[in-house]
Amino acid sequence: MASLYIAEDREDFLQQFAPIRMESFTTVAYALLAGDLDAGFVEAKKLEALSELEGFEELTAIGKVTYPYGATLITRKGLHLRINELAGLNIAVSSPKCELLATFQEDAKRLGVELADVSYTILDFDAMIPALEAGQVDAVIIKGFYSVVALQQGHSILYQNWNVEAGDECCPAIIDQVALVLLARRENEAAVAFADLLLEAQEREEDLLRQAVADKTTIPYEILTGQPIAEFSSADDEVIKIFVEHGGKSHGLNMIQQ
Repeated sequence: MASLYIAEDREDFLQQFAPIRMESFTTVAYALLAGDLDAGFVEAKKLEALSELEGFEELTAIGKVTYPYGATLITRKGLHLRINELAGLNIAVSSPKCELLATFQEDAKRLGVELADVSYTILDFDAMIPALEAGQVDAVIIKGFYSVVALQQGHSILYQNWNVEAGDECCPAIIDQVALVLLARRENEAAVAFADLLLEAQEREEDLLRQAVADKTTIPYEILTGQPIAEFSSADDEVIKIFVEHGGKSHGLNMIQQ
């Protein structure tokens, strides 16, 4: 996350915080519940399940990471195709009624792309990139949050439409756009100070944010150009309420105070 990488480079950062990188967001969540962390990022879609576990009542949301929804068609590495060469492909989608699929089909029709011979496999978004890696599907229609990960692994973006409207009659837009939530122990001043640093860093120019990601990860700057930047912003327990009420439906670095 760009704002986090920029905040880490402040001279006073390690004087205030002790960053701990964990193997997964699930590990982060359990460490938060156990009281081993003051703050940490968790997957927004896991909030409903986490809310039912002991210790969750001691946590509050203080920030969120959002990303434009977007419709993205990613093809498996090694497939060098044009948009009119999709015949016979097996494409993973999250649902037969997914808005991203509908948007792609509408654009394909407008462009004269024939989809009659395309087959679809239903997969959760999190399973799509691994399915590409394993060669189980030829392409995926996925929300924009995953696009940089796919590019980093050598897959190709064949189509993108960032004008997809997030949310529907069932779920608010935040369900589709929030990827991570920063949870903290209640009334923890250090965690609030950490969130403030991220908010300050988020105000940097987009090119600087992209460069920070390139410098701190293995993702080349060239891959990041043209892709939106994940945005950190403030949050409160309303974001938890929304995800809990909607059942986690979806169309890290963690901090311990020294």
